[in-house]
Amino acid sequence: MKMDRRFFAESLVVRLGIALGAIVLLALAATISATVFAELSTGKAAAINIAGSLRMQSYWITVQVLRAGDSNHSPAELRQAVADFESRLHSPLLAGGVPSDLTDPTRRAYDRVATEWSGTLKPAIARAVTEGAPARDAFVARMAAYVLDVDRLVYLLEHDLEQRIQALRLVQGVALFAIIVVMFVALFLMHAQVIVPLADLLACARRVRVGEFAVRARHTGEDELGQLGQSFNYMVEDLSRSYATLEARVQEKTEQLARTNVSLEVLYHTTRTLAENALTQTTLDGVMRDIERVIGLKPAAICAREEDDRRGFPVALQAGSEPSQSWCQLERCEECFAAGAGDSGVRIVGRGEEQMLSVPLSEGGKPYGVMLLRLPAGMQIEEWKMKLLESIGHHIGAAFAAAKRSDERRGIALLEERSVIARELHDSLAQSLTYLKIQVTRLKQQLKSGGTRERTDEVVEELKLGITNAYRQLRELLTTFRLRIDGRGLSEALQETIREFSQRAGVEIQLHDRLLGHELDSSEQIHVLQVVREALTNVEHHAHARSAAVRLAIDQGLIRVAVEDDGVGIKDAEAPTHHYGLAIMRDRAATLGGKLSVARRAEGGTRVELEFSPRGPFQVATSNATAAA
Repeated sequence: MKMDRRFFAESLVVRLGIALGAIVLLALAATISATVFAELSTGKAAAINIAGSLRMQSYWITVQVLRAGDSNHSPAELRQAVADFESRLHSPLLAGGVPSDLTDPTRRAYDRVATEWSGTLKPAIARAVTEGAPARDAFVARMAAYVLDVDRLVYLLEHDLEQRIQALRLVQGVALFAIIVVMFVALFLMHAQVIVPLADLLACARRVRVGEFAVRARHTGEDELGQLGQSFNYMVEDLSRSYATLEARVQEKTEQLARTNVSLEVLYHTTRTLAENALTQTTLDGVMRDIERVIGLKPAAICAREEDDRRGFPVALQAGSEPSQSWCQLERCEECFAAGAGDSGVRIVGRGEEQMLSVPLSEGGKPYGVMLLRLPAGMQIEEWKMKLLESIGHHIGAAFAAAKRSDERRGIALLEERSVIARELHDSLAQSLTYLKIQVTRLKQQLKSGGTRERTDEVVEELKLGITNAYRQLRELLTTFRLRIDGRGLSEALQETIREFSQRAGVEIQLHDRLLGHELDSSEQIHVLQVVREALTNVEHHAHARSAAVRLAIDQGLIRVAVEDDGVGIKDAEAPTHHYGLAIMRDRAATLGGKLSVARRAEGGTRVELEFSPRGPFQVATSNATAAA
């Protein structure tokens, strides 16, 4: 209830509502009073008019009485005059205009006029007509007094009506005055408590809009606009505090963005440097210079280690850094790597002048070494710098891991290539040399036994032919071993090979390559190129062809490589004596997991076809696309 009374007492809406309600009530009261007066005054004018006519009718009756004394005059007019008087005296209009209260002066005056007429004047009219002049004189005297009573009745009726009009005037005047007063009060409230506070709030809002936060609303009462003013002041205070700290926040965010940009720049330079250059002392020195420029710590060394090895070896050592040189001793490796093993994060190792910041170099949770940075005593490293060092450590660790994997791949590739060279030497040149050794043994036996010249010449010719074949095979092997694609792609290497054989053998060779260039990996490209070269070598030396064609396509996920010519055609699929080209091609097909077919063409010539399933990174996608088609 206290809140309700306070609300009604302090609410601007309630006060203005009361004022407007008062105006409405006063106007309604004035209207109702006028309506009630009109209802109460109905018939008053008619009653006054009838009462006034009674005086005239009284004079007319007097005239008729005086004339009734004349024998020649008819008494009918007198009777008519009396009847008219009585009808007017007892008229409902006159009776309705007279108050019903018996004590009212107007009522007593009416009753007196009615009683005087019925009790005195009406009997006197009959005597005045029959008794002669004295009776008429007495009647005239009584009628004069009666007219005075009628006049008083008329006066009282008029006075009652005037009193009612005066009362109506008073009520309407008071209501009008009260309405005017309430209107002025409402206008004053509107001006003082609505217009002025709103103007003040609007002016304050305009000043706040241009950045003046010291402004305050003056109207802070308990009404609605006062509460709005208080809220406005609180809002301006909050804005003032916010703008006071906004510049500091903007500065802080700017510094954060600057640190983020620096971190991204360093990470980008580090990643690019490690990706584009070999992992050498010079490359790591460039990375350490970037770290010193951004972090503000002088690098000491970058040490690497093999897995399960407690000792490390410095791969980058800052020149002229005596603390780092004294630190990087074998007996202290366990301290560094224990602090920087795995993904344990950046840590501090050592004390005093030898205090170092150890950054682990790891990739996928596997440690590859640490990076040491000289940390002055008492110096605190910011969190963003620590995170940046961890990221750089991961990038360097990834570079170590990539270098190690690259070395492993090169070693495996070298072993595979040596195996291929050994196999090809064994299948071709070694067998030719074995055959020559046998022929030399035969020649020696012929010379010791004194064989015929024809047998000796036959052995010599076979030796000569064997040496020629061995020399040719050696040249082919050298050409094969020197074969490289050099990043130009298989299509460019095939075109160069076709130009070489076309010029050397004088044979027109066409290339139909329907591969997109990404179906085969590098090893498969080398094997395909060598098979094509071996097939073209056979065309050059044995086919006696005028034209040839090399076709490459992919069909239902299988790579098909075909070399066709229009020469004499191969007699059978077995290699002639001392010729190992077909065997080498079949070995390469087996290495690719495919098969090699050699057959005569119906229209003449030979067709060599290699078919295998690629193992490259796009094998699955190609197979799926072919199956969907």
